[in-house]
Amino acid sequence: MSDGIGWKNPVLGRELLDRLRSPKTVLTILAIAVGTCLLVQLRWPSDSRLDVVSQSSMEVFRPLAYVLTLAVMFLVPAFPATSLVNERRKGTLALLLNSPLRPWQIYVGKWLSNVILAMIMISASMPALSACYAMGGITFRSHIGPLLLVLLAMAIQYSAVGLWVSVRSHSTDASLRMTYVAVLVLSVLSVGPLAIVGNLSGGVGWLANACTALSPLSALQEITQSQSQVADLGLSRGWVDFLVATSLVTVLFGTLTMLKLDPILMDRVKPIGKVTPKGTAYSVLRRIAFLIDPNQRKAGIPLWINPVMVKEFRTRKFGRLHWLLRIVACCIIVSLALTVVSATGTVSWGVQRIAAAMVLLQVGMLMLLGPSLGASLIAGEVESGGWQILRTTPIGPIRILTGKLWSVVWTMLILLLATLPGYIVMGYIVPVMVGQVNNVLISLLFVALFVISTSACVSGFARSAAVATITSYTILIAFFAGTLMIWMARGKPFGPIFVERALMLNPAAAALAEIHAPGFENYQLTPWSWWVSGTISVLCLLVLAIRTWLLSRPD
Repeated sequence: MSDGIGWKNPVLGRELLDRLRSPKTVLTILAIAVGTCLLVQLRWPSDSRLDVVSQSSMEVFRPLAYVLTLAVMFLVPAFPATSLVNERRKGTLALLLNSPLRPWQIYVGKWLSNVILAMIMISASMPALSACYAMGGITFRSHIGPLLLVLLAMAIQYSAVGLWVSVRSHSTDASLRMTYVAVLVLSVLSVGPLAIVGNLSGGVGWLANACTALSPLSALQEITQSQSQVADLGLSRGWVDFLVATSLVTVLFGTLTMLKLDPILMDRVKPIGKVTPKGTAYSVLRRIAFLIDPNQRKAGIPLWINPVMVKEFRTRKFGRLHWLLRIVACCIIVSLALTVVSATGTVSWGVQRIAAAMVLLQVGMLMLLGPSLGASLIAGEVESGGWQILRTTPIGPIRILTGKLWSVVWTMLILLLATLPGYIVMGYIVPVMVGQVNNVLISLLFVALFVISTSACVSGFARSAAVATITSYTILIAFFAGTLMIWMARGKPFGPIFVERALMLNPAAAALAEIHAPGFENYQLTPWSWWVSGTISVLCLLVLAIRTWLLSRPD
């Protein structure tokens, strides 16, 4: 029997070689290397005196640490999230489970291959970290070493989470969506309980404080010496606590995944159909109902409603009513909880910071759901073969496109309306903010429009929903995070005019500027940001319309 943990593991060899041979992996490693070096070059002090350079080394190291954290957070979970679900869809998972390999060997092979590849990507940032070390002011023991351990722990944890979601998913896009939701909960929302309860004593306060150890923010605030920036949150956990929490989470999710890797448990019984009661009276009534209504209990689609939109709502998981109600309820609870924090003074954030947190919450939800819904509009139909069926129907390409787009637009609008109670309460607390809230909502509408149009445009050129989803996430994250990186480098080396021009490309930054979030008070981004994002969205929709027309033409 081959060694299940070492290099003789066939699953490890296959997965790692496939990833290293992919051009996307090479481009990702080059992008990390070039991006981190460019960030250090942009933040490099212009004064050549050693004492000034040493004092400014943390100003270079801090944004580099956060950029690497975001890179690991968004790049690492993508592959494990699609690994096992792709094996099931291709029919190779059953072959693996019935091979001489044990379930733990299959799991270790897939998990370790992703961790090794993450280590390779992290190593691409070593030249930038070495430049920070050469400046002086930071040490390997207190800064660079702990940062590398935190990044490695994040890769280990998110790989285990991605495999756990993948083994329970039915489609690649759903697995990607749920994996990023889980990563968001572990990395960001785990700080929420502490923000709500504050520094209370007792079991509740201890549990809220312990949840912060799951977030890398608690580790970064110690490594980058940014305790003053998160003092209002009351984070007291360090990077050692994060490593311990990450180990526990990894073991938990790994155990659950290996228990699921069983040929008997992986077998899914096909539905036997609906069983109807027998009886003469029921059969007579059923025949009469069939003559009157061939669809029986299904309501017909009126002529003024797009049938493609109805089809999307009835077949998409997040289009169903109960899922929409769940999302709306979660957004309402979180937005009202933030306003309670502001009203009760549990944490001395101020109204502007609470409003900024609500804006970031909405942008995060739009970024999570928008690409997963929009990226599968065309690519999902092409992958499943449904596009060939749509081409044979009398429905034109424009009607098909508008129906699919409206199915996503209505979902995103419901998501935006879900946080209105929080803004209403905030406007009641501070009446002068009513005008700012209106501009914030308009900016968020342009965020939703930009996310939908970009992901839908990518969907028209992709051959599978998974590729379209990953590409959409990459483009949107690079777009939104890239402009914020320029904002973080304001003053060194970018001037205020250049930063303001760059932020005009980001409608989320316009919402933060309108709400006077910390660091955005001096920027006037509206209405030019609306025009820029609207123009880009229209161009994306125009390209998508042309692509849809080309796809609908006869072969």
